[in-house]
Amino acid sequence: MKERLTVDELKNYELNILKFIDYVCKKYNIKYFVSYGTLLGAVRHKGFIPWDDDIDVAMYREDYEKFQRAVIEENNERYTILSKDNSDWYFQNFFVVIDKHTLLEDNVKRNRKDSNVFVDVFPIDKFNDLNFVKKAHLMVTLKHICFIKKKYIIHKDSRIKDFCRVVFWYLLAFVNPRYFTKKIEKLVEKYVDKNGIYEGAIGLDKTGMKEVFETGTYEELIELPFEDMMVPAPKNYDKILTQFYGDYMQKPSDAEIEYKSHLLDAFRIK
Repeated sequence: MKERLTVDELKNYELNILKFIDYVCKKYNIKYFVSYGTLLGAVRHKGFIPWDDDIDVAMYREDYEKFQRAVIEENNERYTILSKDNSDWYFQNFFVVIDKHTLLEDNVKRNRKDSNVFVDVFPIDKFNDLNFVKKAHLMVTLKHICFIKKKYIIHKDSRIKDFCRVVFWYLLAFVNPRYFTKKIEKLVEKYVDKNGIYEGAIGLDKTGMKEVFETGTYEELIELPFEDMMVPAPKNYDKILTQFYGDYMQKPSDAEIEYKSHLLDAFRIK
């Protein structure tokens, strides 16, 4: 039996996943920090962005691998990891921590794949060659077109761009998204260098060069309030948020705000 979650209930489930992540990281001496909209929410709202409904955290690659092993060792009844390594359909180049007592019904993918309420966990890699970013960005874009429903690739930003997206959508109709997952994996193997001069979450989203920072940008952490807990955040949050969002402290007008969701229906399982 399932019961639909309200947006506030969904956020609370995600917050509890974050608390589990925080618990594991403290227990096993793993360094993590909030990122993207969660970092922005912590800085500007001391919690969720009101019109957002997800949580993102990141870790340097070494901690990212260590965290996966720690969750396996914990063998928690409720929380676990969903990744390309333990699923025959999951195709992202990052893993998510899921709540097994929930259900997410997928309305986005070309081939529907239901999952669970989740928190994204992104690896931060170091590298020297910016070609890594450009090549990975192309693979992520093609993977996105490959798995998503046609109506979601039409952005109305340019007729030519929309036409090209639709053409590629048909061309990639029978390509498994994991084909691009493996391509990105090979790029990571080729370009990642623990002594690299740049760092970022590369090959995970369509943000491209915005992901590129000088090595050490994410290294030093502070604590910020997020809802009813304190979370680690990069001390350089101003630099990071400015690069991603521009004037990030300026809230959008009511007319500009369109509730951001993952177009997924969330349920608790009874």
